[in-house]
Amino acid sequence: MQSVLSSRFGQAALAVLLLAALWAMPATAQSLFARHQVTVQLATSDGQPMADAEVKVFAPGQPNRPALTGRTDKNGKFEFPADQDGFWSAEAKSGSEVARVSVRVGGAGRDETLSPVWLIGGLFVLLVLAFAYRVVRIRSRRPPPG
Repeated sequence: MQSVLSSRFGQAALAVLLLAALWAMPATAQSLFARHQVTVQLATSDGQPMADAEVKVFAPGQPNRPALTGRTDKNGKFEFPADQDGFWSAEAKSGSEVARVSVRVGGAGRDETLSPVWLIGGLFVLLVLAFAYRVVRIRSRRPPPG
C-alpha cells in the first residue's frame, strides 16, 4: 500500500513540476540554443521611447521573413535570442512612426552556448539512470528463487 501511495505522490509531484516548467514565461523569448541575448531600445525621431510598439526581428540573410515578433516594454526596449552570428535587424511600428535598428551579433568573444549534443547526451544519461533504477527496484522486490 505504501508503494502505491508514494508512487502516486511522486506522479503528482512530477505533474506539478512539469506544469511549473511549462507555465507561460514573461514577455521575453527564451531559447536553449541561442548564442546571445540581444536587447535593443527603439525610439521615435524626437527621442521618445516607443512604448508598446509592434516589433519584427529579422535574422541575418533573411530580410523579408521575420524570425521573431513581439512588443516593446514601456521604455521602448525589446529583448530577443540570437541563435546565429551576423547582422540582426529589428523594426518597430507605433502609429505613423517606424524605427529600425541593426545589431552585429557575435564576433571574437567566447561562445558560451549549450550544445545540442551535450543537452541530448545529458538527457539520455538521465533516462538510462532512471531505467536502471527502476530495474533494480523491481528486482529487489522479487521473492528469492527456490
